[in-house]
Amino acid sequence: MSFQRNPWAIASMLVLSASAQATDLIGAWKAAQERDPELAAARVIVEQAAYQKDQARALWEPRIGAGATLGVGGQDSRTQGAESNGMRDMSFNTSVNVGALARANVTALKPWISPERDAQSQQLQLSADMADVQWRQAQQALILRTAQRYLDVLAAEQSLSIVQRQQLAANQASAEITKRQRVGDASVMDVQEAQARVSSIRAQVLNLENNLEMRRLAYRQLVGQTPHQLAPLKASTVVAPSLLADANTWVMRAKQQSTTLQLMQLQQAIQSQEVKRIKAGHAMTVNWVAQAQHDLLSGQGKFGAASNQMTQYMVGIQLQAPLSTNGVLQARELEALKQIDKLRFDQEAVELTIEAQVRDAWQNIHSAQVRLQALELADKASKARLLATRNAHRTGARTTMEWLGADHDAAQAELAWVQLRIQTLMERLRLYAATSELGEAQLQEVNALLQ
Repeated sequence: MSFQRNPWAIASMLVLSASAQATDLIGAWKAAQERDPELAAARVIVEQAAYQKDQARALWEPRIGAGATLGVGGQDSRTQGAESNGMRDMSFNTSVNVGALARANVTALKPWISPERDAQSQQLQLSADMADVQWRQAQQALILRTAQRYLDVLAAEQSLSIVQRQQLAANQASAEITKRQRVGDASVMDVQEAQARVSSIRAQVLNLENNLEMRRLAYRQLVGQTPHQLAPLKASTVVAPSLLADANTWVMRAKQQSTTLQLMQLQQAIQSQEVKRIKAGHAMTVNWVAQAQHDLLSGQGKFGAASNQMTQYMVGIQLQAPLSTNGVLQARELEALKQIDKLRFDQEAVELTIEAQVRDAWQNIHSAQVRLQALELADKASKARLLATRNAHRTGARTTMEWLGADHDAAQAELAWVQLRIQTLMERLRLYAATSELGEAQLQEVNALLQ
């Protein structure tokens, strides 16, 4: 069957072609955006915030209510000194002992002056602002989390590759020494030392394989894809930025822009409005009000059959003011003020933590290039020492332990260099995250260093 007649075969080829290409950091981040539950939860909070804004506006909208009552009731009324048809000083008595009662009323009320509603409205607006900040925080956290899991897989793969090369060299050394021992050119102790080193490296390889599998699992859970052919870090790339502002500048930017500090400031603002809302329990409220009511009562009374109708309506201003609160509101107000103090101290503690994080990341980046150069020289020197030790071992000038030790040192030097390169990339992203400047542009900077 030709591919032209089988669209499913064409689709399969496209999928295989796409999967054969290396996945970069931007691709992983975009895939994570579609499935990350933490980002989805933040998106729901933003959607909830829209309803909080609607609630804030609705607090000042008119409220209309209607009521109706049906039942059995009674009434006894007396009027004296009335005037009717020119006759004065008349009296009217009506009585209904038991009769049918019907009542209907309609009331419209619009708040005009209400400190409590004003505080509630401000709290709802501030809560909506918090949702926006939480959304930005969740986006940055996803970028950092995606980069961490991506680079964790790269670090685990490269570490395993280095140790596997060391394992291959150890196996070759063990086989060579065993062969030499058979012809009397090596001692039994040399063979035992080589076998011990092979077993030790084998255990290390197994640990690294387990670690790699867990790193891949974490990546797959976040991105939804198997980390197949991830774009690695270029060996010749300079990972430390050439230009870096001083640490004090970064600390100042972090304190001004940190989403964590912004959230804490909004919490304090909400709590301040809570104090105002509690104080409003002492305040007078003024409402516009319109009301209409109609009552109908008919039945038998002391004077025979009777029927009473009454209609009332009014439009005006309604004032309400509490006369006594028994000290409850004052105690609640003092409690709310103490909560503001606690939030302020919490913010000061977080500021110190953020400053420490910024300075730590900045220091690591600032010294990264020098440390990388030192580790690169150590790596080259270790490899040269390994080559010399291997050649000297063949002539009997070096022991097996010295040869395998040189091989171990060379592997560790390369591991340290690789791990510091990846760590430096993460430190760059963490520095941006601490100042809440982490976005796609910063992720592109790191992605450009991958091949």
